[in-house]
Amino acid sequence: MTPSLDSRIAAEVTLALLEAIRSTDSPQEVLQDEDIYRTMPRKFGLSAVVDRQIELYRSRVRKKVRLTREEFAEFMKLVIKRPDSADIFRAMGASLADKEIPRRMWWLPRFLRLRQTKKRMERSLRRLFGRRVGGFASGAFIFEVSASPFVQMDGSGDACEVITGFCQLALKKGVDPKMVVAKRSCETNGHRVCRWVAEARG
Repeated sequence: MTPSLDSRIAAEVTLALLEAIRSTDSPQEVLQDEDIYRTMPRKFGLSAVVDRQIELYRSRVRKKVRLTREEFAEFMKLVIKRPDSADIFRAMGASLADKEIPRRMWWLPRFLRLRQTKKRMERSLRRLFGRRVGGFASGAFIFEVSASPFVQMDGSGDACEVITGFCQLALKKGVDPKMVVAKRSCETNGHRVCRWVAEARG
């Protein structure tokens, strides 16, 4: 059965992943050849393939194209194999939040900025991934994801950094740049949910 439009993943998600790969990789980087499973995925990022795919997915974003989960998973696999996968996924999440979350309204009380940002985050994640991805527990900022699609694609837990990056940038942009997000539990470690918390520092 063909998935409905709303059950598919927005092209913006794959575009953010590809742009994170390109921004992480440096053309001047010298790669060691002793471990092909580490170097080959990195060479993907150094090739013109990424640039071509970025242009393709920019076009798909304009056309509001959506991907199946299987199509998106193929792109995720390119990053999961890399030793710097967590950094790339974090940058991907931050990029998505930067486009989705409006700048903070300083004239509003902080608790209202936080409330508005949390609502916007939930709506944005649902739109981007075509399904509900987590929700907020009681407390200032406690975000939880159960049956995480990221854990399903990556048993190491690195793909969860998409949410870390998304939450961190959303709070920095929409609430308070001093807020810091930390992941406190993960389904990959046998916990009931993946959980992120945030607190103000400084």
